[in-house]
Amino acid sequence: MFNSTHTFVGLLIAQTARKTWVRNATATAVIASNFPDVDSIAGFWGTATYLDHHRGITHAIVGVPVLALLVSAGMYFFSGNFGRTYVIALISMATHPLLDLMNPYGLRPFLPWSNRWYYGDVVFIIDPYLDAILLAGILWGAINPRRRRAAALFSFSLMAAYVATRVELHALALSKLREVAQVHGISNVAASPVMLNPLYWNGIAALDNRVVRTQFSAFGTPVLDLDSTPPIDPPVPSSIVARAAATESGAALLRFARFPVTHVEQTPSGYRVIMADSRTPVAAEVLLDRSANVINQSVSFGRF
Repeated sequence: MFNSTHTFVGLLIAQTARKTWVRNATATAVIASNFPDVDSIAGFWGTATYLDHHRGITHAIVGVPVLALLVSAGMYFFSGNFGRTYVIALISMATHPLLDLMNPYGLRPFLPWSNRWYYGDVVFIIDPYLDAILLAGILWGAINPRRRRAAALFSFSLMAAYVATRVELHALALSKLREVAQVHGISNVAASPVMLNPLYWNGIAALDNRVVRTQFSAFGTPVLDLDSTPPIDPPVPSSIVARAAATESGAALLRFARFPVTHVEQTPSGYRVIMADSRTPVAAEVLLDRSANVINQSVSFGRF
């Protein structure tokens, strides 16, 4: 989720505690609720490293309690009570991967034992409705401090109802998409949320080396226009694709991609291999000579 959502959740968690329970609970909760994104510093070492490590161990079940200890140790000098500070930090930090799990970007909760991604597909990465629900509780508590705890609990209740509704809508949309996809012999599908319209969903269906997209209402019938998808590239030596996939850039993209598509172009000096993730604007480019030696490679956000 976007950091505004994490921050609002941290603020509301702090509101549920008595002001005298532990000092600087608000600062602890806000820092902890955002702290798993510290893995974004991996971007300084390039996009491939970022793809491998963002939403990695700091978002995993094993990583959250350890990070909460680090935050608590730092905040202890301001709170004076390590145990209560750790409780605030752990609860706040645990909400971060739970929120991230709900969106299409995905999460790897079982690192380092499993690199498998899990996708909730329930809410968009930026959800203004969810943020509005949380912000309302924060403002209510600020206007009426005596009701700050009740305001926080009420906002969390509305949040739970909103998410539960989105879960039901997603299940309905995915069921409809699967029914249509099965007619065409397609089993690999996903329905991801549209940012501003909770009733509409982006459907993705993977077929061979193609991806079919559609947008549809959860109460309507999706249409998969297979004729509009780009044709599969002409046959090329399998060693070319395999060599590109084995490069640092290609391997990082494929580890991250949920719906990977590979496009190969012949160039005067050899081959240009593009590996893209159909759900996000990130792709790897690998240039090879005719002997499958790597000339250049890169991975970046934005289409090539």
